[in-house]
Amino acid sequence: MVRNSQVDNLAQQYVTLVLNVGLHQPLYVDAYYGPETWRQGLSLQPLPQLRETCQSLCVELGRISTMPLSHTLSERVSFLAKQLDSVAVFLRSLSGEPLSFTEESLGLYDVRAPKYTLDRFIECRDQLAKLVPGDGDLTARFTAYRQQFIVPSERVAAVFSAAVERARALTAMHIDLPENERFSIEYVTDKVWTAYNWYQGSCSSLIELNQDQPLYLERALELASHEGYPGHHVFNLLQERDLVSGRGWLEYAIYPLYSPISFLSEGSANYGLSLLMSQQQRLEYERDVLMPLAGIEGDIVQYYQIMTLYKQLAYLDNLVCQQLTDGEIDDVRAAEMLVEFGLYTDSKAKQRVAFYRSNRSYVINYNYGEDCVREWVEKEPDSKRRWQRFEALLKRPRTASGFTR
Repeated sequence: MVRNSQVDNLAQQYVTLVLNVGLHQPLYVDAYYGPETWRQGLSLQPLPQLRETCQSLCVELGRISTMPLSHTLSERVSFLAKQLDSVAVFLRSLSGEPLSFTEESLGLYDVRAPKYTLDRFIECRDQLAKLVPGDGDLTARFTAYRQQFIVPSERVAAVFSAAVERARALTAMHIDLPENERFSIEYVTDKVWTAYNWYQGSCSSLIELNQDQPLYLERALELASHEGYPGHHVFNLLQERDLVSGRGWLEYAIYPLYSPISFLSEGSANYGLSLLMSQQQRLEYERDVLMPLAGIEGDIVQYYQIMTLYKQLAYLDNLVCQQLTDGEIDDVRAAEMLVEFGLYTDSKAKQRVAFYRSNRSYVINYNYGEDCVREWVEKEPDSKRRWQRFEALLKRPRTASGFTR
């Protein structure tokens, strides 16, 4: 029978390997709250050496997986194996080996997202053309229409803070949050992303909100729930409290960004707002609280109709990024497609293409991840059971193949 200490030893080797890979790609280690001694004195190791280390660990895990294992150890070994497989693929990419969008998504995130043609998005675009007020070019009309729902820059902090507090209060009604958990916000510029959660450990997060693009009214609650409650902040603190501190499973003390755990992390963060509020509850909160805070007036019911339809364009991200990653189009054409079919502004399209270049197939984790988490959670019919299922998914993360259809 395999002992827990044997898996603990492999977990330490895995964490050390990920830390070493992070020396080659600074964005790779998204969060680390394990022992400081494990990362002290690390030096840059050649990629072939890291690939050899990774292969040895994979072989050892494979050997252990054939031995008698308790249910708990079997789950730990399975999680480590999936994560290590992704490290091996990431090292191939770092070594200059070309990977297609699909090869990368399977290798890094343990999933193959559905593919859609432009016809799907053209149909949605045609429906939007009937709803968006005005005449002429749809992208220009859509951009002009949304202007009335932009939060003025001097009111962004108040609106976003209110959204965070509301999301936290609603989350705390369903999930037992640690008394010492905390969440700070900073406002930044010149980033390829809209917002980012930097989990600090000890149940603390720093959220950076990028000011390069305007903050639309609906994005306040979306970002507050995604980055904070019940999104990334809660996702990380539950694992730290229950798995790292509670059980001593230090493989969860490190978060390699380009790995299977991101599929669940981004998918659950996108889905969380649907658990917090019904669409009607959200509309009422934005109308009664956030709009006055922002000094915004407008027909929010009509806005919701339009934005609900607009969200059906989400998978355009995958199509454009896939074609760009696979060399089928260049940056200019990618931006043009986002403007023409996704109704992006020119500046937002340019920012999004930069995100594609930086993160490649990572985009599948948002839309397909959300759909898969929704399907998993909503197998339960009532709200209480859905919250229990959602929390269980965060506390004991599954890789994509463990919960996707």
